[in-house]
Amino acid sequence: MIRTALEFLRKELENYIVEREQDPSYSAGTVVELKPLALPNGNINLDDNMHITMMLVGVEELRREGKRPYFIPADSQSFYRLQPPVELELTLLFVANNKHYETSLRDLTDVAAFFQANPVFDEQHYPGLNEFAKAPDTKPWQLIDRLSFRLQSLSFEQQNNLWGMLGAKYLPNIVYKMTLLSVFETRGEKSANITEVNYKEN
Repeated sequence: MIRTALEFLRKELENYIVEREQDPSYSAGTVVELKPLALPNGNINLDDNMHITMMLVGVEELRREGKRPYFIPADSQSFYRLQPPVELELTLLFVANNKHYETSLRDLTDVAAFFQANPVFDEQHYPGLNEFAKAPDTKPWQLIDRLSFRLQSLSFEQQNNLWGMLGAKYLPNIVYKMTLLSVFETRGEKSANITEVNYKEN
């Protein structure tokens, strides 16, 4: 599901920048790439001809109070009991590495504008959200329900630690936290038949 989310995001961000810039140097396939900034051998893995490189730099689980199991129909009289959806918070780094520094700054502005205009994605409003998971070998746990974003402010110390971890020199960048809501496991236990439902109106 992480791959599904990031491939969707890469495509949406690239389409947004291409449309926003209306410039021949911004064409599909040459604007946003999803890859690590450094290779396993430590070599820097950046292309000066690209505009934005996005990379996953952290994963955390969001634990909220009050999460409960939920149910999906198994047949006309019984349901599958599923564990509460998993919420992950992913830290995403967007690096502007164009050979022209001024262009890099403009590219960062485009990234910020994209998330200002699109703070939330869900499949109801974005049918392509799970496009990359809907292949012949689709697995249900690859599907995601919702993505939401917020800008992450880093202190100089945090930036130093981040770039030290990456083994690279500082480049113009912006960091976002992405909350990913997903039904992580869809194989539930079949519950007993429901014969009666009681409710109260307030």
